[in-house]
Order: sequence, then C-alpha cells, then structure tokens
Amino acid sequence: MNNNIPATPAYMKNSFLIICTAWFLASGFSANAQQGNLGDEQINVVKPYQPTLSDAFKISDVPGRDTGVVYTPDLDYKITPVQYPTIYTISPIKPVKIKDENIKKLYRGFAKGGYGTKNTPYLEVFYNSLRSKTFDAGVHASHISSTGKIKGYGYPGMSESGIKLFGSRFFDHHILKGEAGYNRSVYHWYGYNSPPDIFSKSDTKHTFDDAFGNFSFGTNHRDEDEFRYKAGIGFHTINDNKGNDEGRLAFTAMAGKKINDMDVSADFEFDALKYDTDLFGSSNHSIVRLNPRVVQQFDRLRLTAGANVSIEMNDLTEYHLHPHARIDYTLVSEMMSIYGQLTGGLERNTFRQFSKENPFLAGYFPLRNTNNKLDLSAGINVKLDRQLAFIGSVGIKRLTDDAFYRNLNSGTTLVTYEVMYDNNTQSNIHAEVVYDQGEKTGFSLGADYFGNTPSREDKPLFRPAFKMTVSGFYTIGEKIFLSTQWGYVSSRNAVDYATGGDYSTLKAFIDGNLHIDYRYTKVMSVFVNLNNVTASKYSRWYNYPSYRFSAMAGLTYSF
Repeated sequence: MNNNIPATPAYMKNSFLIICTAWFLASGFSANAQQGNLGDEQINVVKPYQPTLSDAFKISDVPGRDTGVVYTPDLDYKITPVQYPTIYTISPIKPVKIKDENIKKLYRGFAKGGYGTKNTPYLEVFYNSLRSKTFDAGVHASHISSTGKIKGYGYPGMSESGIKLFGSRFFDHHILKGEAGYNRSVYHWYGYNSPPDIFSKSDTKHTFDDAFGNFSFGTNHRDEDEFRYKAGIGFHTINDNKGNDEGRLAFTAMAGKKINDMDVSADFEFDALKYDTDLFGSSNHSIVRLNPRVVQQFDRLRLTAGANVSIEMNDLTEYHLHPHARIDYTLVSEMMSIYGQLTGGLERNTFRQFSKENPFLAGYFPLRNTNNKLDLSAGINVKLDRQLAFIGSVGIKRLTDDAFYRNLNSGTTLVTYEVMYDNNTQSNIHAEVVYDQGEKTGFSLGADYFGNTPSREDKPLFRPAFKMTVSGFYTIGEKIFLSTQWGYVSSRNAVDYATGGDYSTLKAFIDGNLHIDYRYTKVMSVFVNLNNVTASKYSRWYNYPSYRFSAMAGLTYSF
C-alpha cells in the first residue's frame, strides 16, 4: 500500500471541496420560525446465522426487548423489576461455538425454561426456518415474572411477556424484511415505607401494552460501486393503565452511489407521533429529517462532510441545521487509527422509550425532543494483535431539553417519577479493552467518566459520574461454558422532599452475575444463573431497592 497521498489535480480539487464543505457545515445553526422548546446465553444454532452474546454487562435484572430484527433472542435471566438507564454498552465478546464448524444438521428451534428464587418462572421459545437461499422466517416468544418480596417496601411483583414474528425474502440483488410483535409488561410501584397494606396491588399496578412492526425493502449488492437504496416503514403503539396512549409511524428512505473514491448518499425520514394523556390532553409531534453525506477516501485518510437537517412540527415549527464532519486517519495499517468528529442533531423522545428505561413513571409529563446542538468527539482504535484491542474516546455535547428523571415524593409516601427537561453540557471519557481468543475464552473491561452540568438543577439527577464493566467467558472442554458480568456504578443524586427539596445521594454499588452451562447432549443442556452474587444492598432508583442474591436453574432443549 502506498503511504503517500498523491498530489494530483483531482485530489486537490476533491480535498478542497470536502474541507470547504466541512468548514461551512461546522457553523451549523438552529433557526426557529417561532421561539419555543420543543449475559449470559445458551447458544443454539437454529439457522445459518452467526450468534453473538448480548452486552457484556447489563445493569437490568429484567430481560429487555429489542424491537429491531434480531434472529437470536436475548436469553439473559434477570429478575429485578427495574432497568438502570445507560449511555453506552461494551462491545460484545465472542461466545462459545458448537465444536463442529461443518454442521450437518440444523435445529429448527429451541425451548429454554427455568425457575428461580423470588418465585421466578422463565420460558423462552424460538422457532426458525432452516437453510434457504430464498427466505427466512421464524417466531420468538418469552415470559418471565417474579412475585418475590422486599422487606420494608410495597409489593414489587413484575412480569414481561412478548411474541415476535419475523421474516426475510431474498432476491438476486434485493432483500425484503419484516417483523411484527406484541409485548406486555406489568410492574408495581413499591417505593413506599408505609405499612404494606396501605396501598392495594391494583393501586400500584402499572401495565404497558406495546405493539410494533418494521418493514423494509432495499438493494443487497455485493459490488460496492452499484447504486444502492432502501425504503422502510415502522410503527409502534403503546398504552398503559394510567391514561397514557402513544402511536408512532415513520417512513424512511436511503439512496447512495459510489463514484470513483467518493461516496455520495442521503437519508430521508418522516416521523409522526401522537401522544395522549389524561392530564395534558393530545399532542402531535412530527419530524422531517434529511441527512446528505459525501465521503472521500484517500490512501490512509477518509473525509466525511454532510449535514443533519430537521424540521420539527409541534405547536410551533422549528428548523434545525447541524453539521456532520468527520476525519478518519490510519496511523498503522490494520493496527491503529484515530478520528475526530463534529456533528449534532434532533433526538426523538417518546413515552415508550421513557417507560422502558424507568417503569416507575407516574406518566404525567409532556414530551419534548432533545436538540443535540453540538457533539464533538475524538478517539483512537488500537488492535495490538488478533486477540487484543483497545478503544478510547473523549467527547462533549451541548444539549437543549435533555431528559432527566425526577422522583416525586419521598419517605413514607408513594414514590413515582416524572420526566423533566433541562439544558445540559455533557462530557465523556471512555476506555475499553477487549481480549478475544475465539471460542475458548474472552474478556472485556470498559470504563466511562461522565460530566453533566444542567443549567437549572444544581446536580444531575440519577446520572452517575463513573461506570465500569467487566465481563468474560471460558469454556472447559466441549461441555462446560462459564461466563460472568460485573458492573460498578458510582453514586447518583435524587430529590429528598422530606427535607424540603434538598438532594439525597444514592450509594454507589457493585453487581455481579455468574452463568454456568453444561451441554449434556447435542440437543439438551442444563444452566444455572447466579445474580448479585455478593448480595449487595443497593437502589438503582430512589426508594426502589433491588433484589439481593438470587438464583435460577433450568434446561434448554433443541428440536
């Protein structure tokens, strides 16, 4: 590879064009027509697909639901009825594979079930078509619930159930994909220290019914120089038993073409959302986005120039223009690269998003979108060898209407949450080390420092300054698979209304999980999950303590 960038007239013209475009877009503005604010898994090969582990460490003890097209479901066992909001996830490490790479037989599906402490039944079923050059289809269903008690607090019972159908149709140069599903979640507001019977289960019960679908059609060329396009439509509807009802419909389109060493593309989206509440009535939130991009590739240098254009239509109409400029440079071929990026954009906030992050919402709050006015970052990627890599980055954001959670009430009264908005300057330092030795062993260590400076609140509510995650797996022979995930979260701030609205501090905590899987036969395996193995006593949300040590055992059967 030639390490010298050729100084040809074409190069000079393209470089000048890219640099001028990036400089112009970097002076992005926001113009308003009228001022306003808006784990552990059992790997079963059921189709010709490369399975991966879920995130290295997840604070949640309740299995999340990804509404994207995921052909291998997340099988983590989790029982705490709360999910702590996270900003990043560690890159997943490679899971154990079935020893025989030349698999002669594929199984259409598997069923995984178990039972754990805190009266926790768990069931997961996955069924998929076999190898095919023309189509792929399947169904995934799951259920987990818990009725365990937490001493000194209300009833914390929860359940999550869901079903999803998915499929793809393959053509010579195109692919048609689709999915549709339904999830039902039940939680209880147990954050009170009054006598347990002061509130009935029906008083504190909070249910969510969520239906969704995503469909797309686009090119699937192997030749990068071919014209490419994709169009899609997606929707979701969600309602709860507290008077909240949300519907969203989005149309997306993309087109691009590579011309010599320059790639030109553009994304378009029309995103319409309607939100109804008993308190605030009905509101409509529509966003139109256009994101043009030009990418110029040289020898070791890649320049990206573009813009993020958004039209926000609510009670007011607001126009936003943000730059998108990026520089990537390879210092050492296939070993070390650096990048710098200046961007921004309008971020959609939804009731669906908030309810998944914090199921203890009271639901009485308006919806606003977050304007990421400035997003400046730089980073380095180092691959020391085939097994060891390092990732590091620094960044800063200036956010308008950043969404924070704020607790309502405290002490002996029932604690619920609302969403509040504040302008915020957020900084981040991230470092991550990944060791991957194939199917034998793997290790990941990541750490993040966050700085949040809201303009109205003196302290950032429920946002830790530091987080660290550690995960790893190890296989013993061909039968035993071990994995573990550990996480540390620093202290967070809440409002203590019992002291007149002063701040209260939630203590830092460490949470660790261990998974053991014994493959008895090719079609049957036994698993044991141990959660919060140190029996740490902590609260992720104010007045909502998590379960301490818990365990589950079960079977996986392929068919």
